[in-house]
Amino acid sequence: MLIVDDEIHFVKAVKKMVDWLQLGISNVYVAYNPTAAERIFEVQEIHILLCDIEMPQRSGLELLKWMREKGIRTVPVLMTCHADFHYAQEAVRLGCSNYLLKPLTKEELEAALCKAADAVKREQELADAQRVKNWWSRQQDINHERFWLDVLNETIPAVSEIFAKEAAARQVSLPADSLVLPVLMIIRGWQQDFLVRDRKLLEYGLKNAGKEMLGRLTLGSVVVPAGNDAWLLIVPVEQEQLENGLAIMCSRLVEFCRVHLYCELYCYGGRPVEGHELPALLAQLHNLDRDNVTGIHYVALNEAKRLAAAPPALPDMSGWAAMMRQGVKERLQEEVRACIHGLRDQTGIDGDYLRALKENFLQMAHAVLQQQGVQAHLMFCDEESLRLAEAASRSLTDLERWLAHVIMKAVNTTHPSSISDVIERATRYIVSNLDQNLSRETTANHVYLHPDYLTRLFKKELCCTIPEYILQERIKLARQLLIHSELPVSAVAMATGYSNFSHFAKLFKAQSGLSPIEFRQHGRGAPLAKSK
Repeated sequence: MLIVDDEIHFVKAVKKMVDWLQLGISNVYVAYNPTAAERIFEVQEIHILLCDIEMPQRSGLELLKWMREKGIRTVPVLMTCHADFHYAQEAVRLGCSNYLLKPLTKEELEAALCKAADAVKREQELADAQRVKNWWSRQQDINHERFWLDVLNETIPAVSEIFAKEAAARQVSLPADSLVLPVLMIIRGWQQDFLVRDRKLLEYGLKNAGKEMLGRLTLGSVVVPAGNDAWLLIVPVEQEQLENGLAIMCSRLVEFCRVHLYCELYCYGGRPVEGHELPALLAQLHNLDRDNVTGIHYVALNEAKRLAAAPPALPDMSGWAAMMRQGVKERLQEEVRACIHGLRDQTGIDGDYLRALKENFLQMAHAVLQQQGVQAHLMFCDEESLRLAEAASRSLTDLERWLAHVIMKAVNTTHPSSISDVIERATRYIVSNLDQNLSRETTANHVYLHPDYLTRLFKKELCCTIPEYILQERIKLARQLLIHSELPVSAVAMATGYSNFSHFAKLFKAQSGLSPIEFRQHGRGAPLAKSK
């Protein structure tokens, strides 16, 4: 309890007047103005406030306003020397438990404090009951999630009798006919890169949004993990209640996730089944997602079966191969784009169809590249190519993105603007890596050409082989380092790609007519010896 009054003798009299332990009050604090009282409120939990209204500078009513703004749930009892109606009216508005007139009798004060103490106990009992209710609700949610996870993982066997027995043992309430309607929710992409912590928060928001928006169909809905970026909403339904309104709810959830959770959500509605049938149905819903290549954000299982049809024939790629060989990049891209857009309006297009189209195109591209002497397996092993290839069978959009990538790399490699561009890329690679283990194979791999073919280009354009060019550039760099730096000769050898000093010295003398040491001694003040 806290007593606030500017009359020190009155406060002392009150403390002596009341039997605090009999009232159940163990600690009594004192403040002689509202400012001091606020400091006590900031460090102590006060259950009852006995406060004078009329005090210098600030009144007791102002203290009550401050407490209300701060959300402090102390039970106040106010005192005053004047029976002012407006005081009493304001005190009631601010939640005052009692309004006493000074001077106080012991009986009046104890009666007011007993009433306040009873109010505190009632509020504490209500708060305790609410905490127990919230705890029990959370435990029930956790219990339900664990139960359904065990069902999906088939820890609980998919047998009706065992399912019902386990549900009863875990106190999982089910509809009278035990039917549930599953909705698979899958995130296919995020609008931007998020930190792991932020991703978890957004995923938590998705689970709550799904349960709130889709779970309106029936109370008792549960959301459980169903794979990477995937969750299964399990909605209890009655026998006659099917998926009415589910498509509308899913569309709203998809839009909510796009705007507020920055992700692209896809939903797949199942059919009402008994709980033990969920694992098999979940596999069917995942298959719906795998085959959803046209970008439909909500697919119902019954509609997917009704709309299923034989896929169209795979496109003839002989014309595409001719365009790739000729280097007609823009025309080839237009043809491929038109083909993909035409597939969007056809039925029977699924993941298997996209995988077959992708493999056919890749086989065609490899054949064309092989004819051009290009090492195709090297060209498409970079991180971006692998990422696009992995996603290519996910949707028509992803397939179109991968096809454009393959066409660009293949045509740009087989039909550079000139042979000199290929030579420039190869020589730039050599000059930039003179300290590495260079060879004609590593150089040819860098420009995706066969070593024999690139060697022919070097002889035609530079009148030397690839190893001869590498040697020339290394000796040139060694001369510069010997003249213009103080590096030890062994360090110069390492910088030019030779770990064996004797081998370096032998090659250098064969090319320069002098040993590296002689070249450094005489070359800084004398003309250089001519290369052989």
